[in-house]
Formats: sequence, C-alpha cells, structure tokens
Amino acid sequence: MSGPFGSGVNLSYDWRQGLPVLRVRSATLQEPRLADAAALFARLSTPAVARFMSTPPSSPVGYERFIAWAQHERTLGRHACLAIVPNGEAEPVGLIQVRQLEAGFGGAEWGFALAEDYWGTGLFLESAHAIVDFTCRELHIHRLEARVSVENVRGNGVMKKLGASHEGILRQSFVNATRQTDQVLWALSGDDWLAAHPHQEYERTIPSLLQAPEGPRVSRSQSAVPWRAGLPELRSPAVTLRELRDTDAGTLAALLGDPDVGRYIAAPPSSAAGVRRFIEWTQDERATGSVICFGIVPPGLDAAVGILQIHEREAPFHTAEWGFVLGRPYWGTGLFEASAALLLQFAFETLGVWRLEARAMAANARANAVLRRVGATDEGHLSRSFLLGGQYHDDVLWALLAVDWRQRRR
Repeated sequence: MSGPFGSGVNLSYDWRQGLPVLRVRSATLQEPRLADAAALFARLSTPAVARFMSTPPSSPVGYERFIAWAQHERTLGRHACLAIVPNGEAEPVGLIQVRQLEAGFGGAEWGFALAEDYWGTGLFLESAHAIVDFTCRELHIHRLEARVSVENVRGNGVMKKLGASHEGILRQSFVNATRQTDQVLWALSGDDWLAAHPHQEYERTIPSLLQAPEGPRVSRSQSAVPWRAGLPELRSPAVTLRELRDTDAGTLAALLGDPDVGRYIAAPPSSAAGVRRFIEWTQDERATGSVICFGIVPPGLDAAVGILQIHEREAPFHTAEWGFVLGRPYWGTGLFEASAALLLQFAFETLGVWRLEARAMAANARANAVLRRVGATDEGHLSRSFLLGGQYHDDVLWALLAVDWRQRRR
C-alpha cells in the first residue's frame, strides 16, 4: 500500500515562504489576502456557485479564517491556494487550490470555484492551464487528481478539455448543505502534461518580500475532538490498538525493514531513531486533528507490530483515507482483520466518517484481498499513482461507506 509513510521530492524553490504571482493573457493568479475575504464571499457564496462546492464559509470573517488557514498550510508545504483576478479588476473572482496527497507534493489534488458571471468566458480554462503547468513544472507533481460531482457538467467538461483521464466513479463522495452526489475521479500525469506542453504557459514573478501568514493558525477547538489530547485504547480479545510510543521504535524498525514488507509501501524509516521521529510526527498531527495513528499490539506483547493510520480528507473527517502495515510474522494470522474491525468501528462511530478510502498497489494481491474482505468496494484503477523505487505503479482505489459498514454489522 501507499500506506502510512510518504516520499519527498525536490522543489525548484521554497514556495512555502510565499507563492509566486502567475500572469496569463486575461488574468493574474496570486495568493489571496485577508482583504480579499469580502469579495470572495460575495462572488463564491451564491447558490449557483456553491452547489458544487464543499459548504463555503458563511461570512467574510469565515473567508478570512480560510485564507489564514491556507497561508499556514502553505508554510508547511501542504497547500497552495491562488486567487483569480481578471485584467481590469481589483478583486478576485475565483479560487484554485492544490493540496498534497503524497508527502513532498509528489501527488496532489486540486479544486476550484469561479464567480457565475465569468462562466463560459474562457477565463477559468486559461487559469487552469497555468495552475496545472505550474504544479507539474515547478512543484514537480507526478499526478494531479480532481473530484467533480457527476451533476457538474461544466466542471467535468473542463477536465476533458485539459486532457484529464476519467478513472472512476466515487460513491457518495460529495456532500454539502444542499446535495449529496457521486463524483468523477479525474487525473493528469505530470510527465504527460510536460511532454504535451514543452513551454511554460504563464509569466511568473517571485515576491521580492516574502511574508509570513497574515493571521494566526486556525484550528478546531480541542473540545470538538477530544482524542486530539491522546488516542483511546481500543481492545478486543484478539488485539489492542493504542497510540504509538517511543518504546515501539526498535520492534517496528526491525519488522518494517523486512524487504517483503517494504515491497508495496513508501520506504519506512530505516532505523529506530527514524521510527521515533515518525512517532513524534504522528503525535503532532493527532494534536492538530488531521491524522490518527494506532499501533497494533497482539495479546501477550507490549510492543506494536504494525500500524493503522487514518488521514482526514474532508473536514471534519467526513471523508478519510486509511493505510496499514503489519510485520510479516503476523500475516495470515487474522490479526489484521481483528485490528481493522476495531479501527472501522472507531472511524464510523467515533469520528463520524461517512466515506473511508484506501489505495493499494494493483500488484499487491494480499492488500487488495484484505480490503475486499472488510467490505470495501473497488471504485477505480489509478494509473501511475504511486512512486516506489524510482518507478510509478498503478493503484486500486477502495471505498467503504458508513451505510455499507452498518449494514454488514447488522
């Protein structure tokens, strides 16, 4: 599986300190500022625009919080957000966001919104070309995904015009205040894009004075997600799931260093010290409310022999993605199925997840069989979606809906 560990890539410059300004024929693309909040609220919160967006902020203050959050995520290298400002306009009329799916921005997902009075003008397609070109050329993204509601004819048309590939239909993957629909999963290959577009499609200006985020970091309150202070222990007669500890580092380093374990996951830490750094990262991410990581402890043992991890894809954990890795001596023992049963109950009943996704390398027959056994549905074949050992590999996208899980339990 692409699993709990990620791989990094080298960026051509440190955009985390400030996004460049991109200029195309009819617009300027620049990082949104707090002063843009009122204009964005007025242009992007209308019913026609908002019907295919995750529920947008309900006030200019809400957009200010979003802009501050986006700037903070940019400093961490996890998110790039640019506002579309047409020539002759002083305020933005749209937003395009890109967020990492794979550590180091190797794989990413993008989304967009544009004011209704600019639909059909060609402004968005021109801006989208620049963003895709920027992400492939300068962020070195090897795969850029987009999810578009099956009812969004205009959005799906743009994906076709950009040359994206239709890779699957994602069940009940879009929900906002007015509708819930399936989505089309689209993907662009960075290599294919650059081969078809050898020349840069925008003018770029690097800000001469790089600015820190304009506002404080925005996060959910501690009381809203009590597990942020520390994960509960989940127990059954067959297994205990608990938060990882420093004392797990030696055992995990030895088990994850097995070549058979590493065949289908991003390279795990190569030493106990590396595992300890990973454990510290999971605790930091848990405190932010965005990642949950459990150690798998069999009966009679004190140390974890595997890892289960859940990433938030859509706040607050409405859609999430999970990954797992287990030491080879425990394959085929039923330990994973027992662990998965506890994790799924926690995800659907405690976190309130309504759609839980997983990606497994198409060649990983064991992981794909396990996901099928726990009730997940194969929803798409992802071309060249996972970089491992210097080569791209296909993934299978699996999804388990809360309604499916509850029906299986009954």
